[in-house]
Amino acid sequence: MAMVWSTVPGMTETTDELMTIDELSTATGLSVRTTRYYASLGLIPAPIRRGRVAYYGPEHRARLDLVTALQAHGFTLQAIERYLARLPADITREDLAMQRAMITSWATEPTEDIQARIGRELIALGLPRDALAAAYAATSRHMAELAAELNVILRDQVVDPFRRTHHSPEEAEHLEEVLPRLRQLTTEAIVVSFQDAVNRTISRNLS
Repeated sequence: MAMVWSTVPGMTETTDELMTIDELSTATGLSVRTTRYYASLGLIPAPIRRGRVAYYGPEHRARLDLVTALQAHGFTLQAIERYLARLPADITREDLAMQRAMITSWATEPTEDIQARIGRELIALGLPRDALAAAYAATSRHMAELAAELNVILRDQVVDPFRRTHHSPEEAEHLEEVLPRLRQLTTEAIVVSFQDAVNRTISRNLS
């Protein structure tokens, strides 16, 4: 039977789950130097020490994955420190994974790069820049309102009720896996809804 160790409230690992810092770095896609630096900032709890060897568990990995997701959103390390400081001391690895899944970027590349590429292509079409600017402003305004409304629905009707009840690690893992697919389906649904709205507008203008 595997032995169980715990170093902070809410963090429990079996010996089968423990990793050296090299293994942890490989699992999270970070360099050992970066992992050590993050540890020195207190972004992850102290390791479990057995003799002269330091070991890390799934909670350490979950925190590092969350740090990476926050950085992808443009958070500075200072902002990440403040974000992590607000988390409950006994937060579980499942809750950390949920946090990461909720904030994972919807874009497959930096939004600025996508916008710049689209902007260049639109300008190359020879359309008036004032018209392009007005269209961009209208799109941004309505997308911001839609995103805010959908976020409230997801938070109030899915995530918060899930957090208020006890769930097994398998159920938490399932919801974490569902969220990326939900992002993809939501994007597809928005595109289809926009296309349908344009078609209905064309039909009204023709009648």
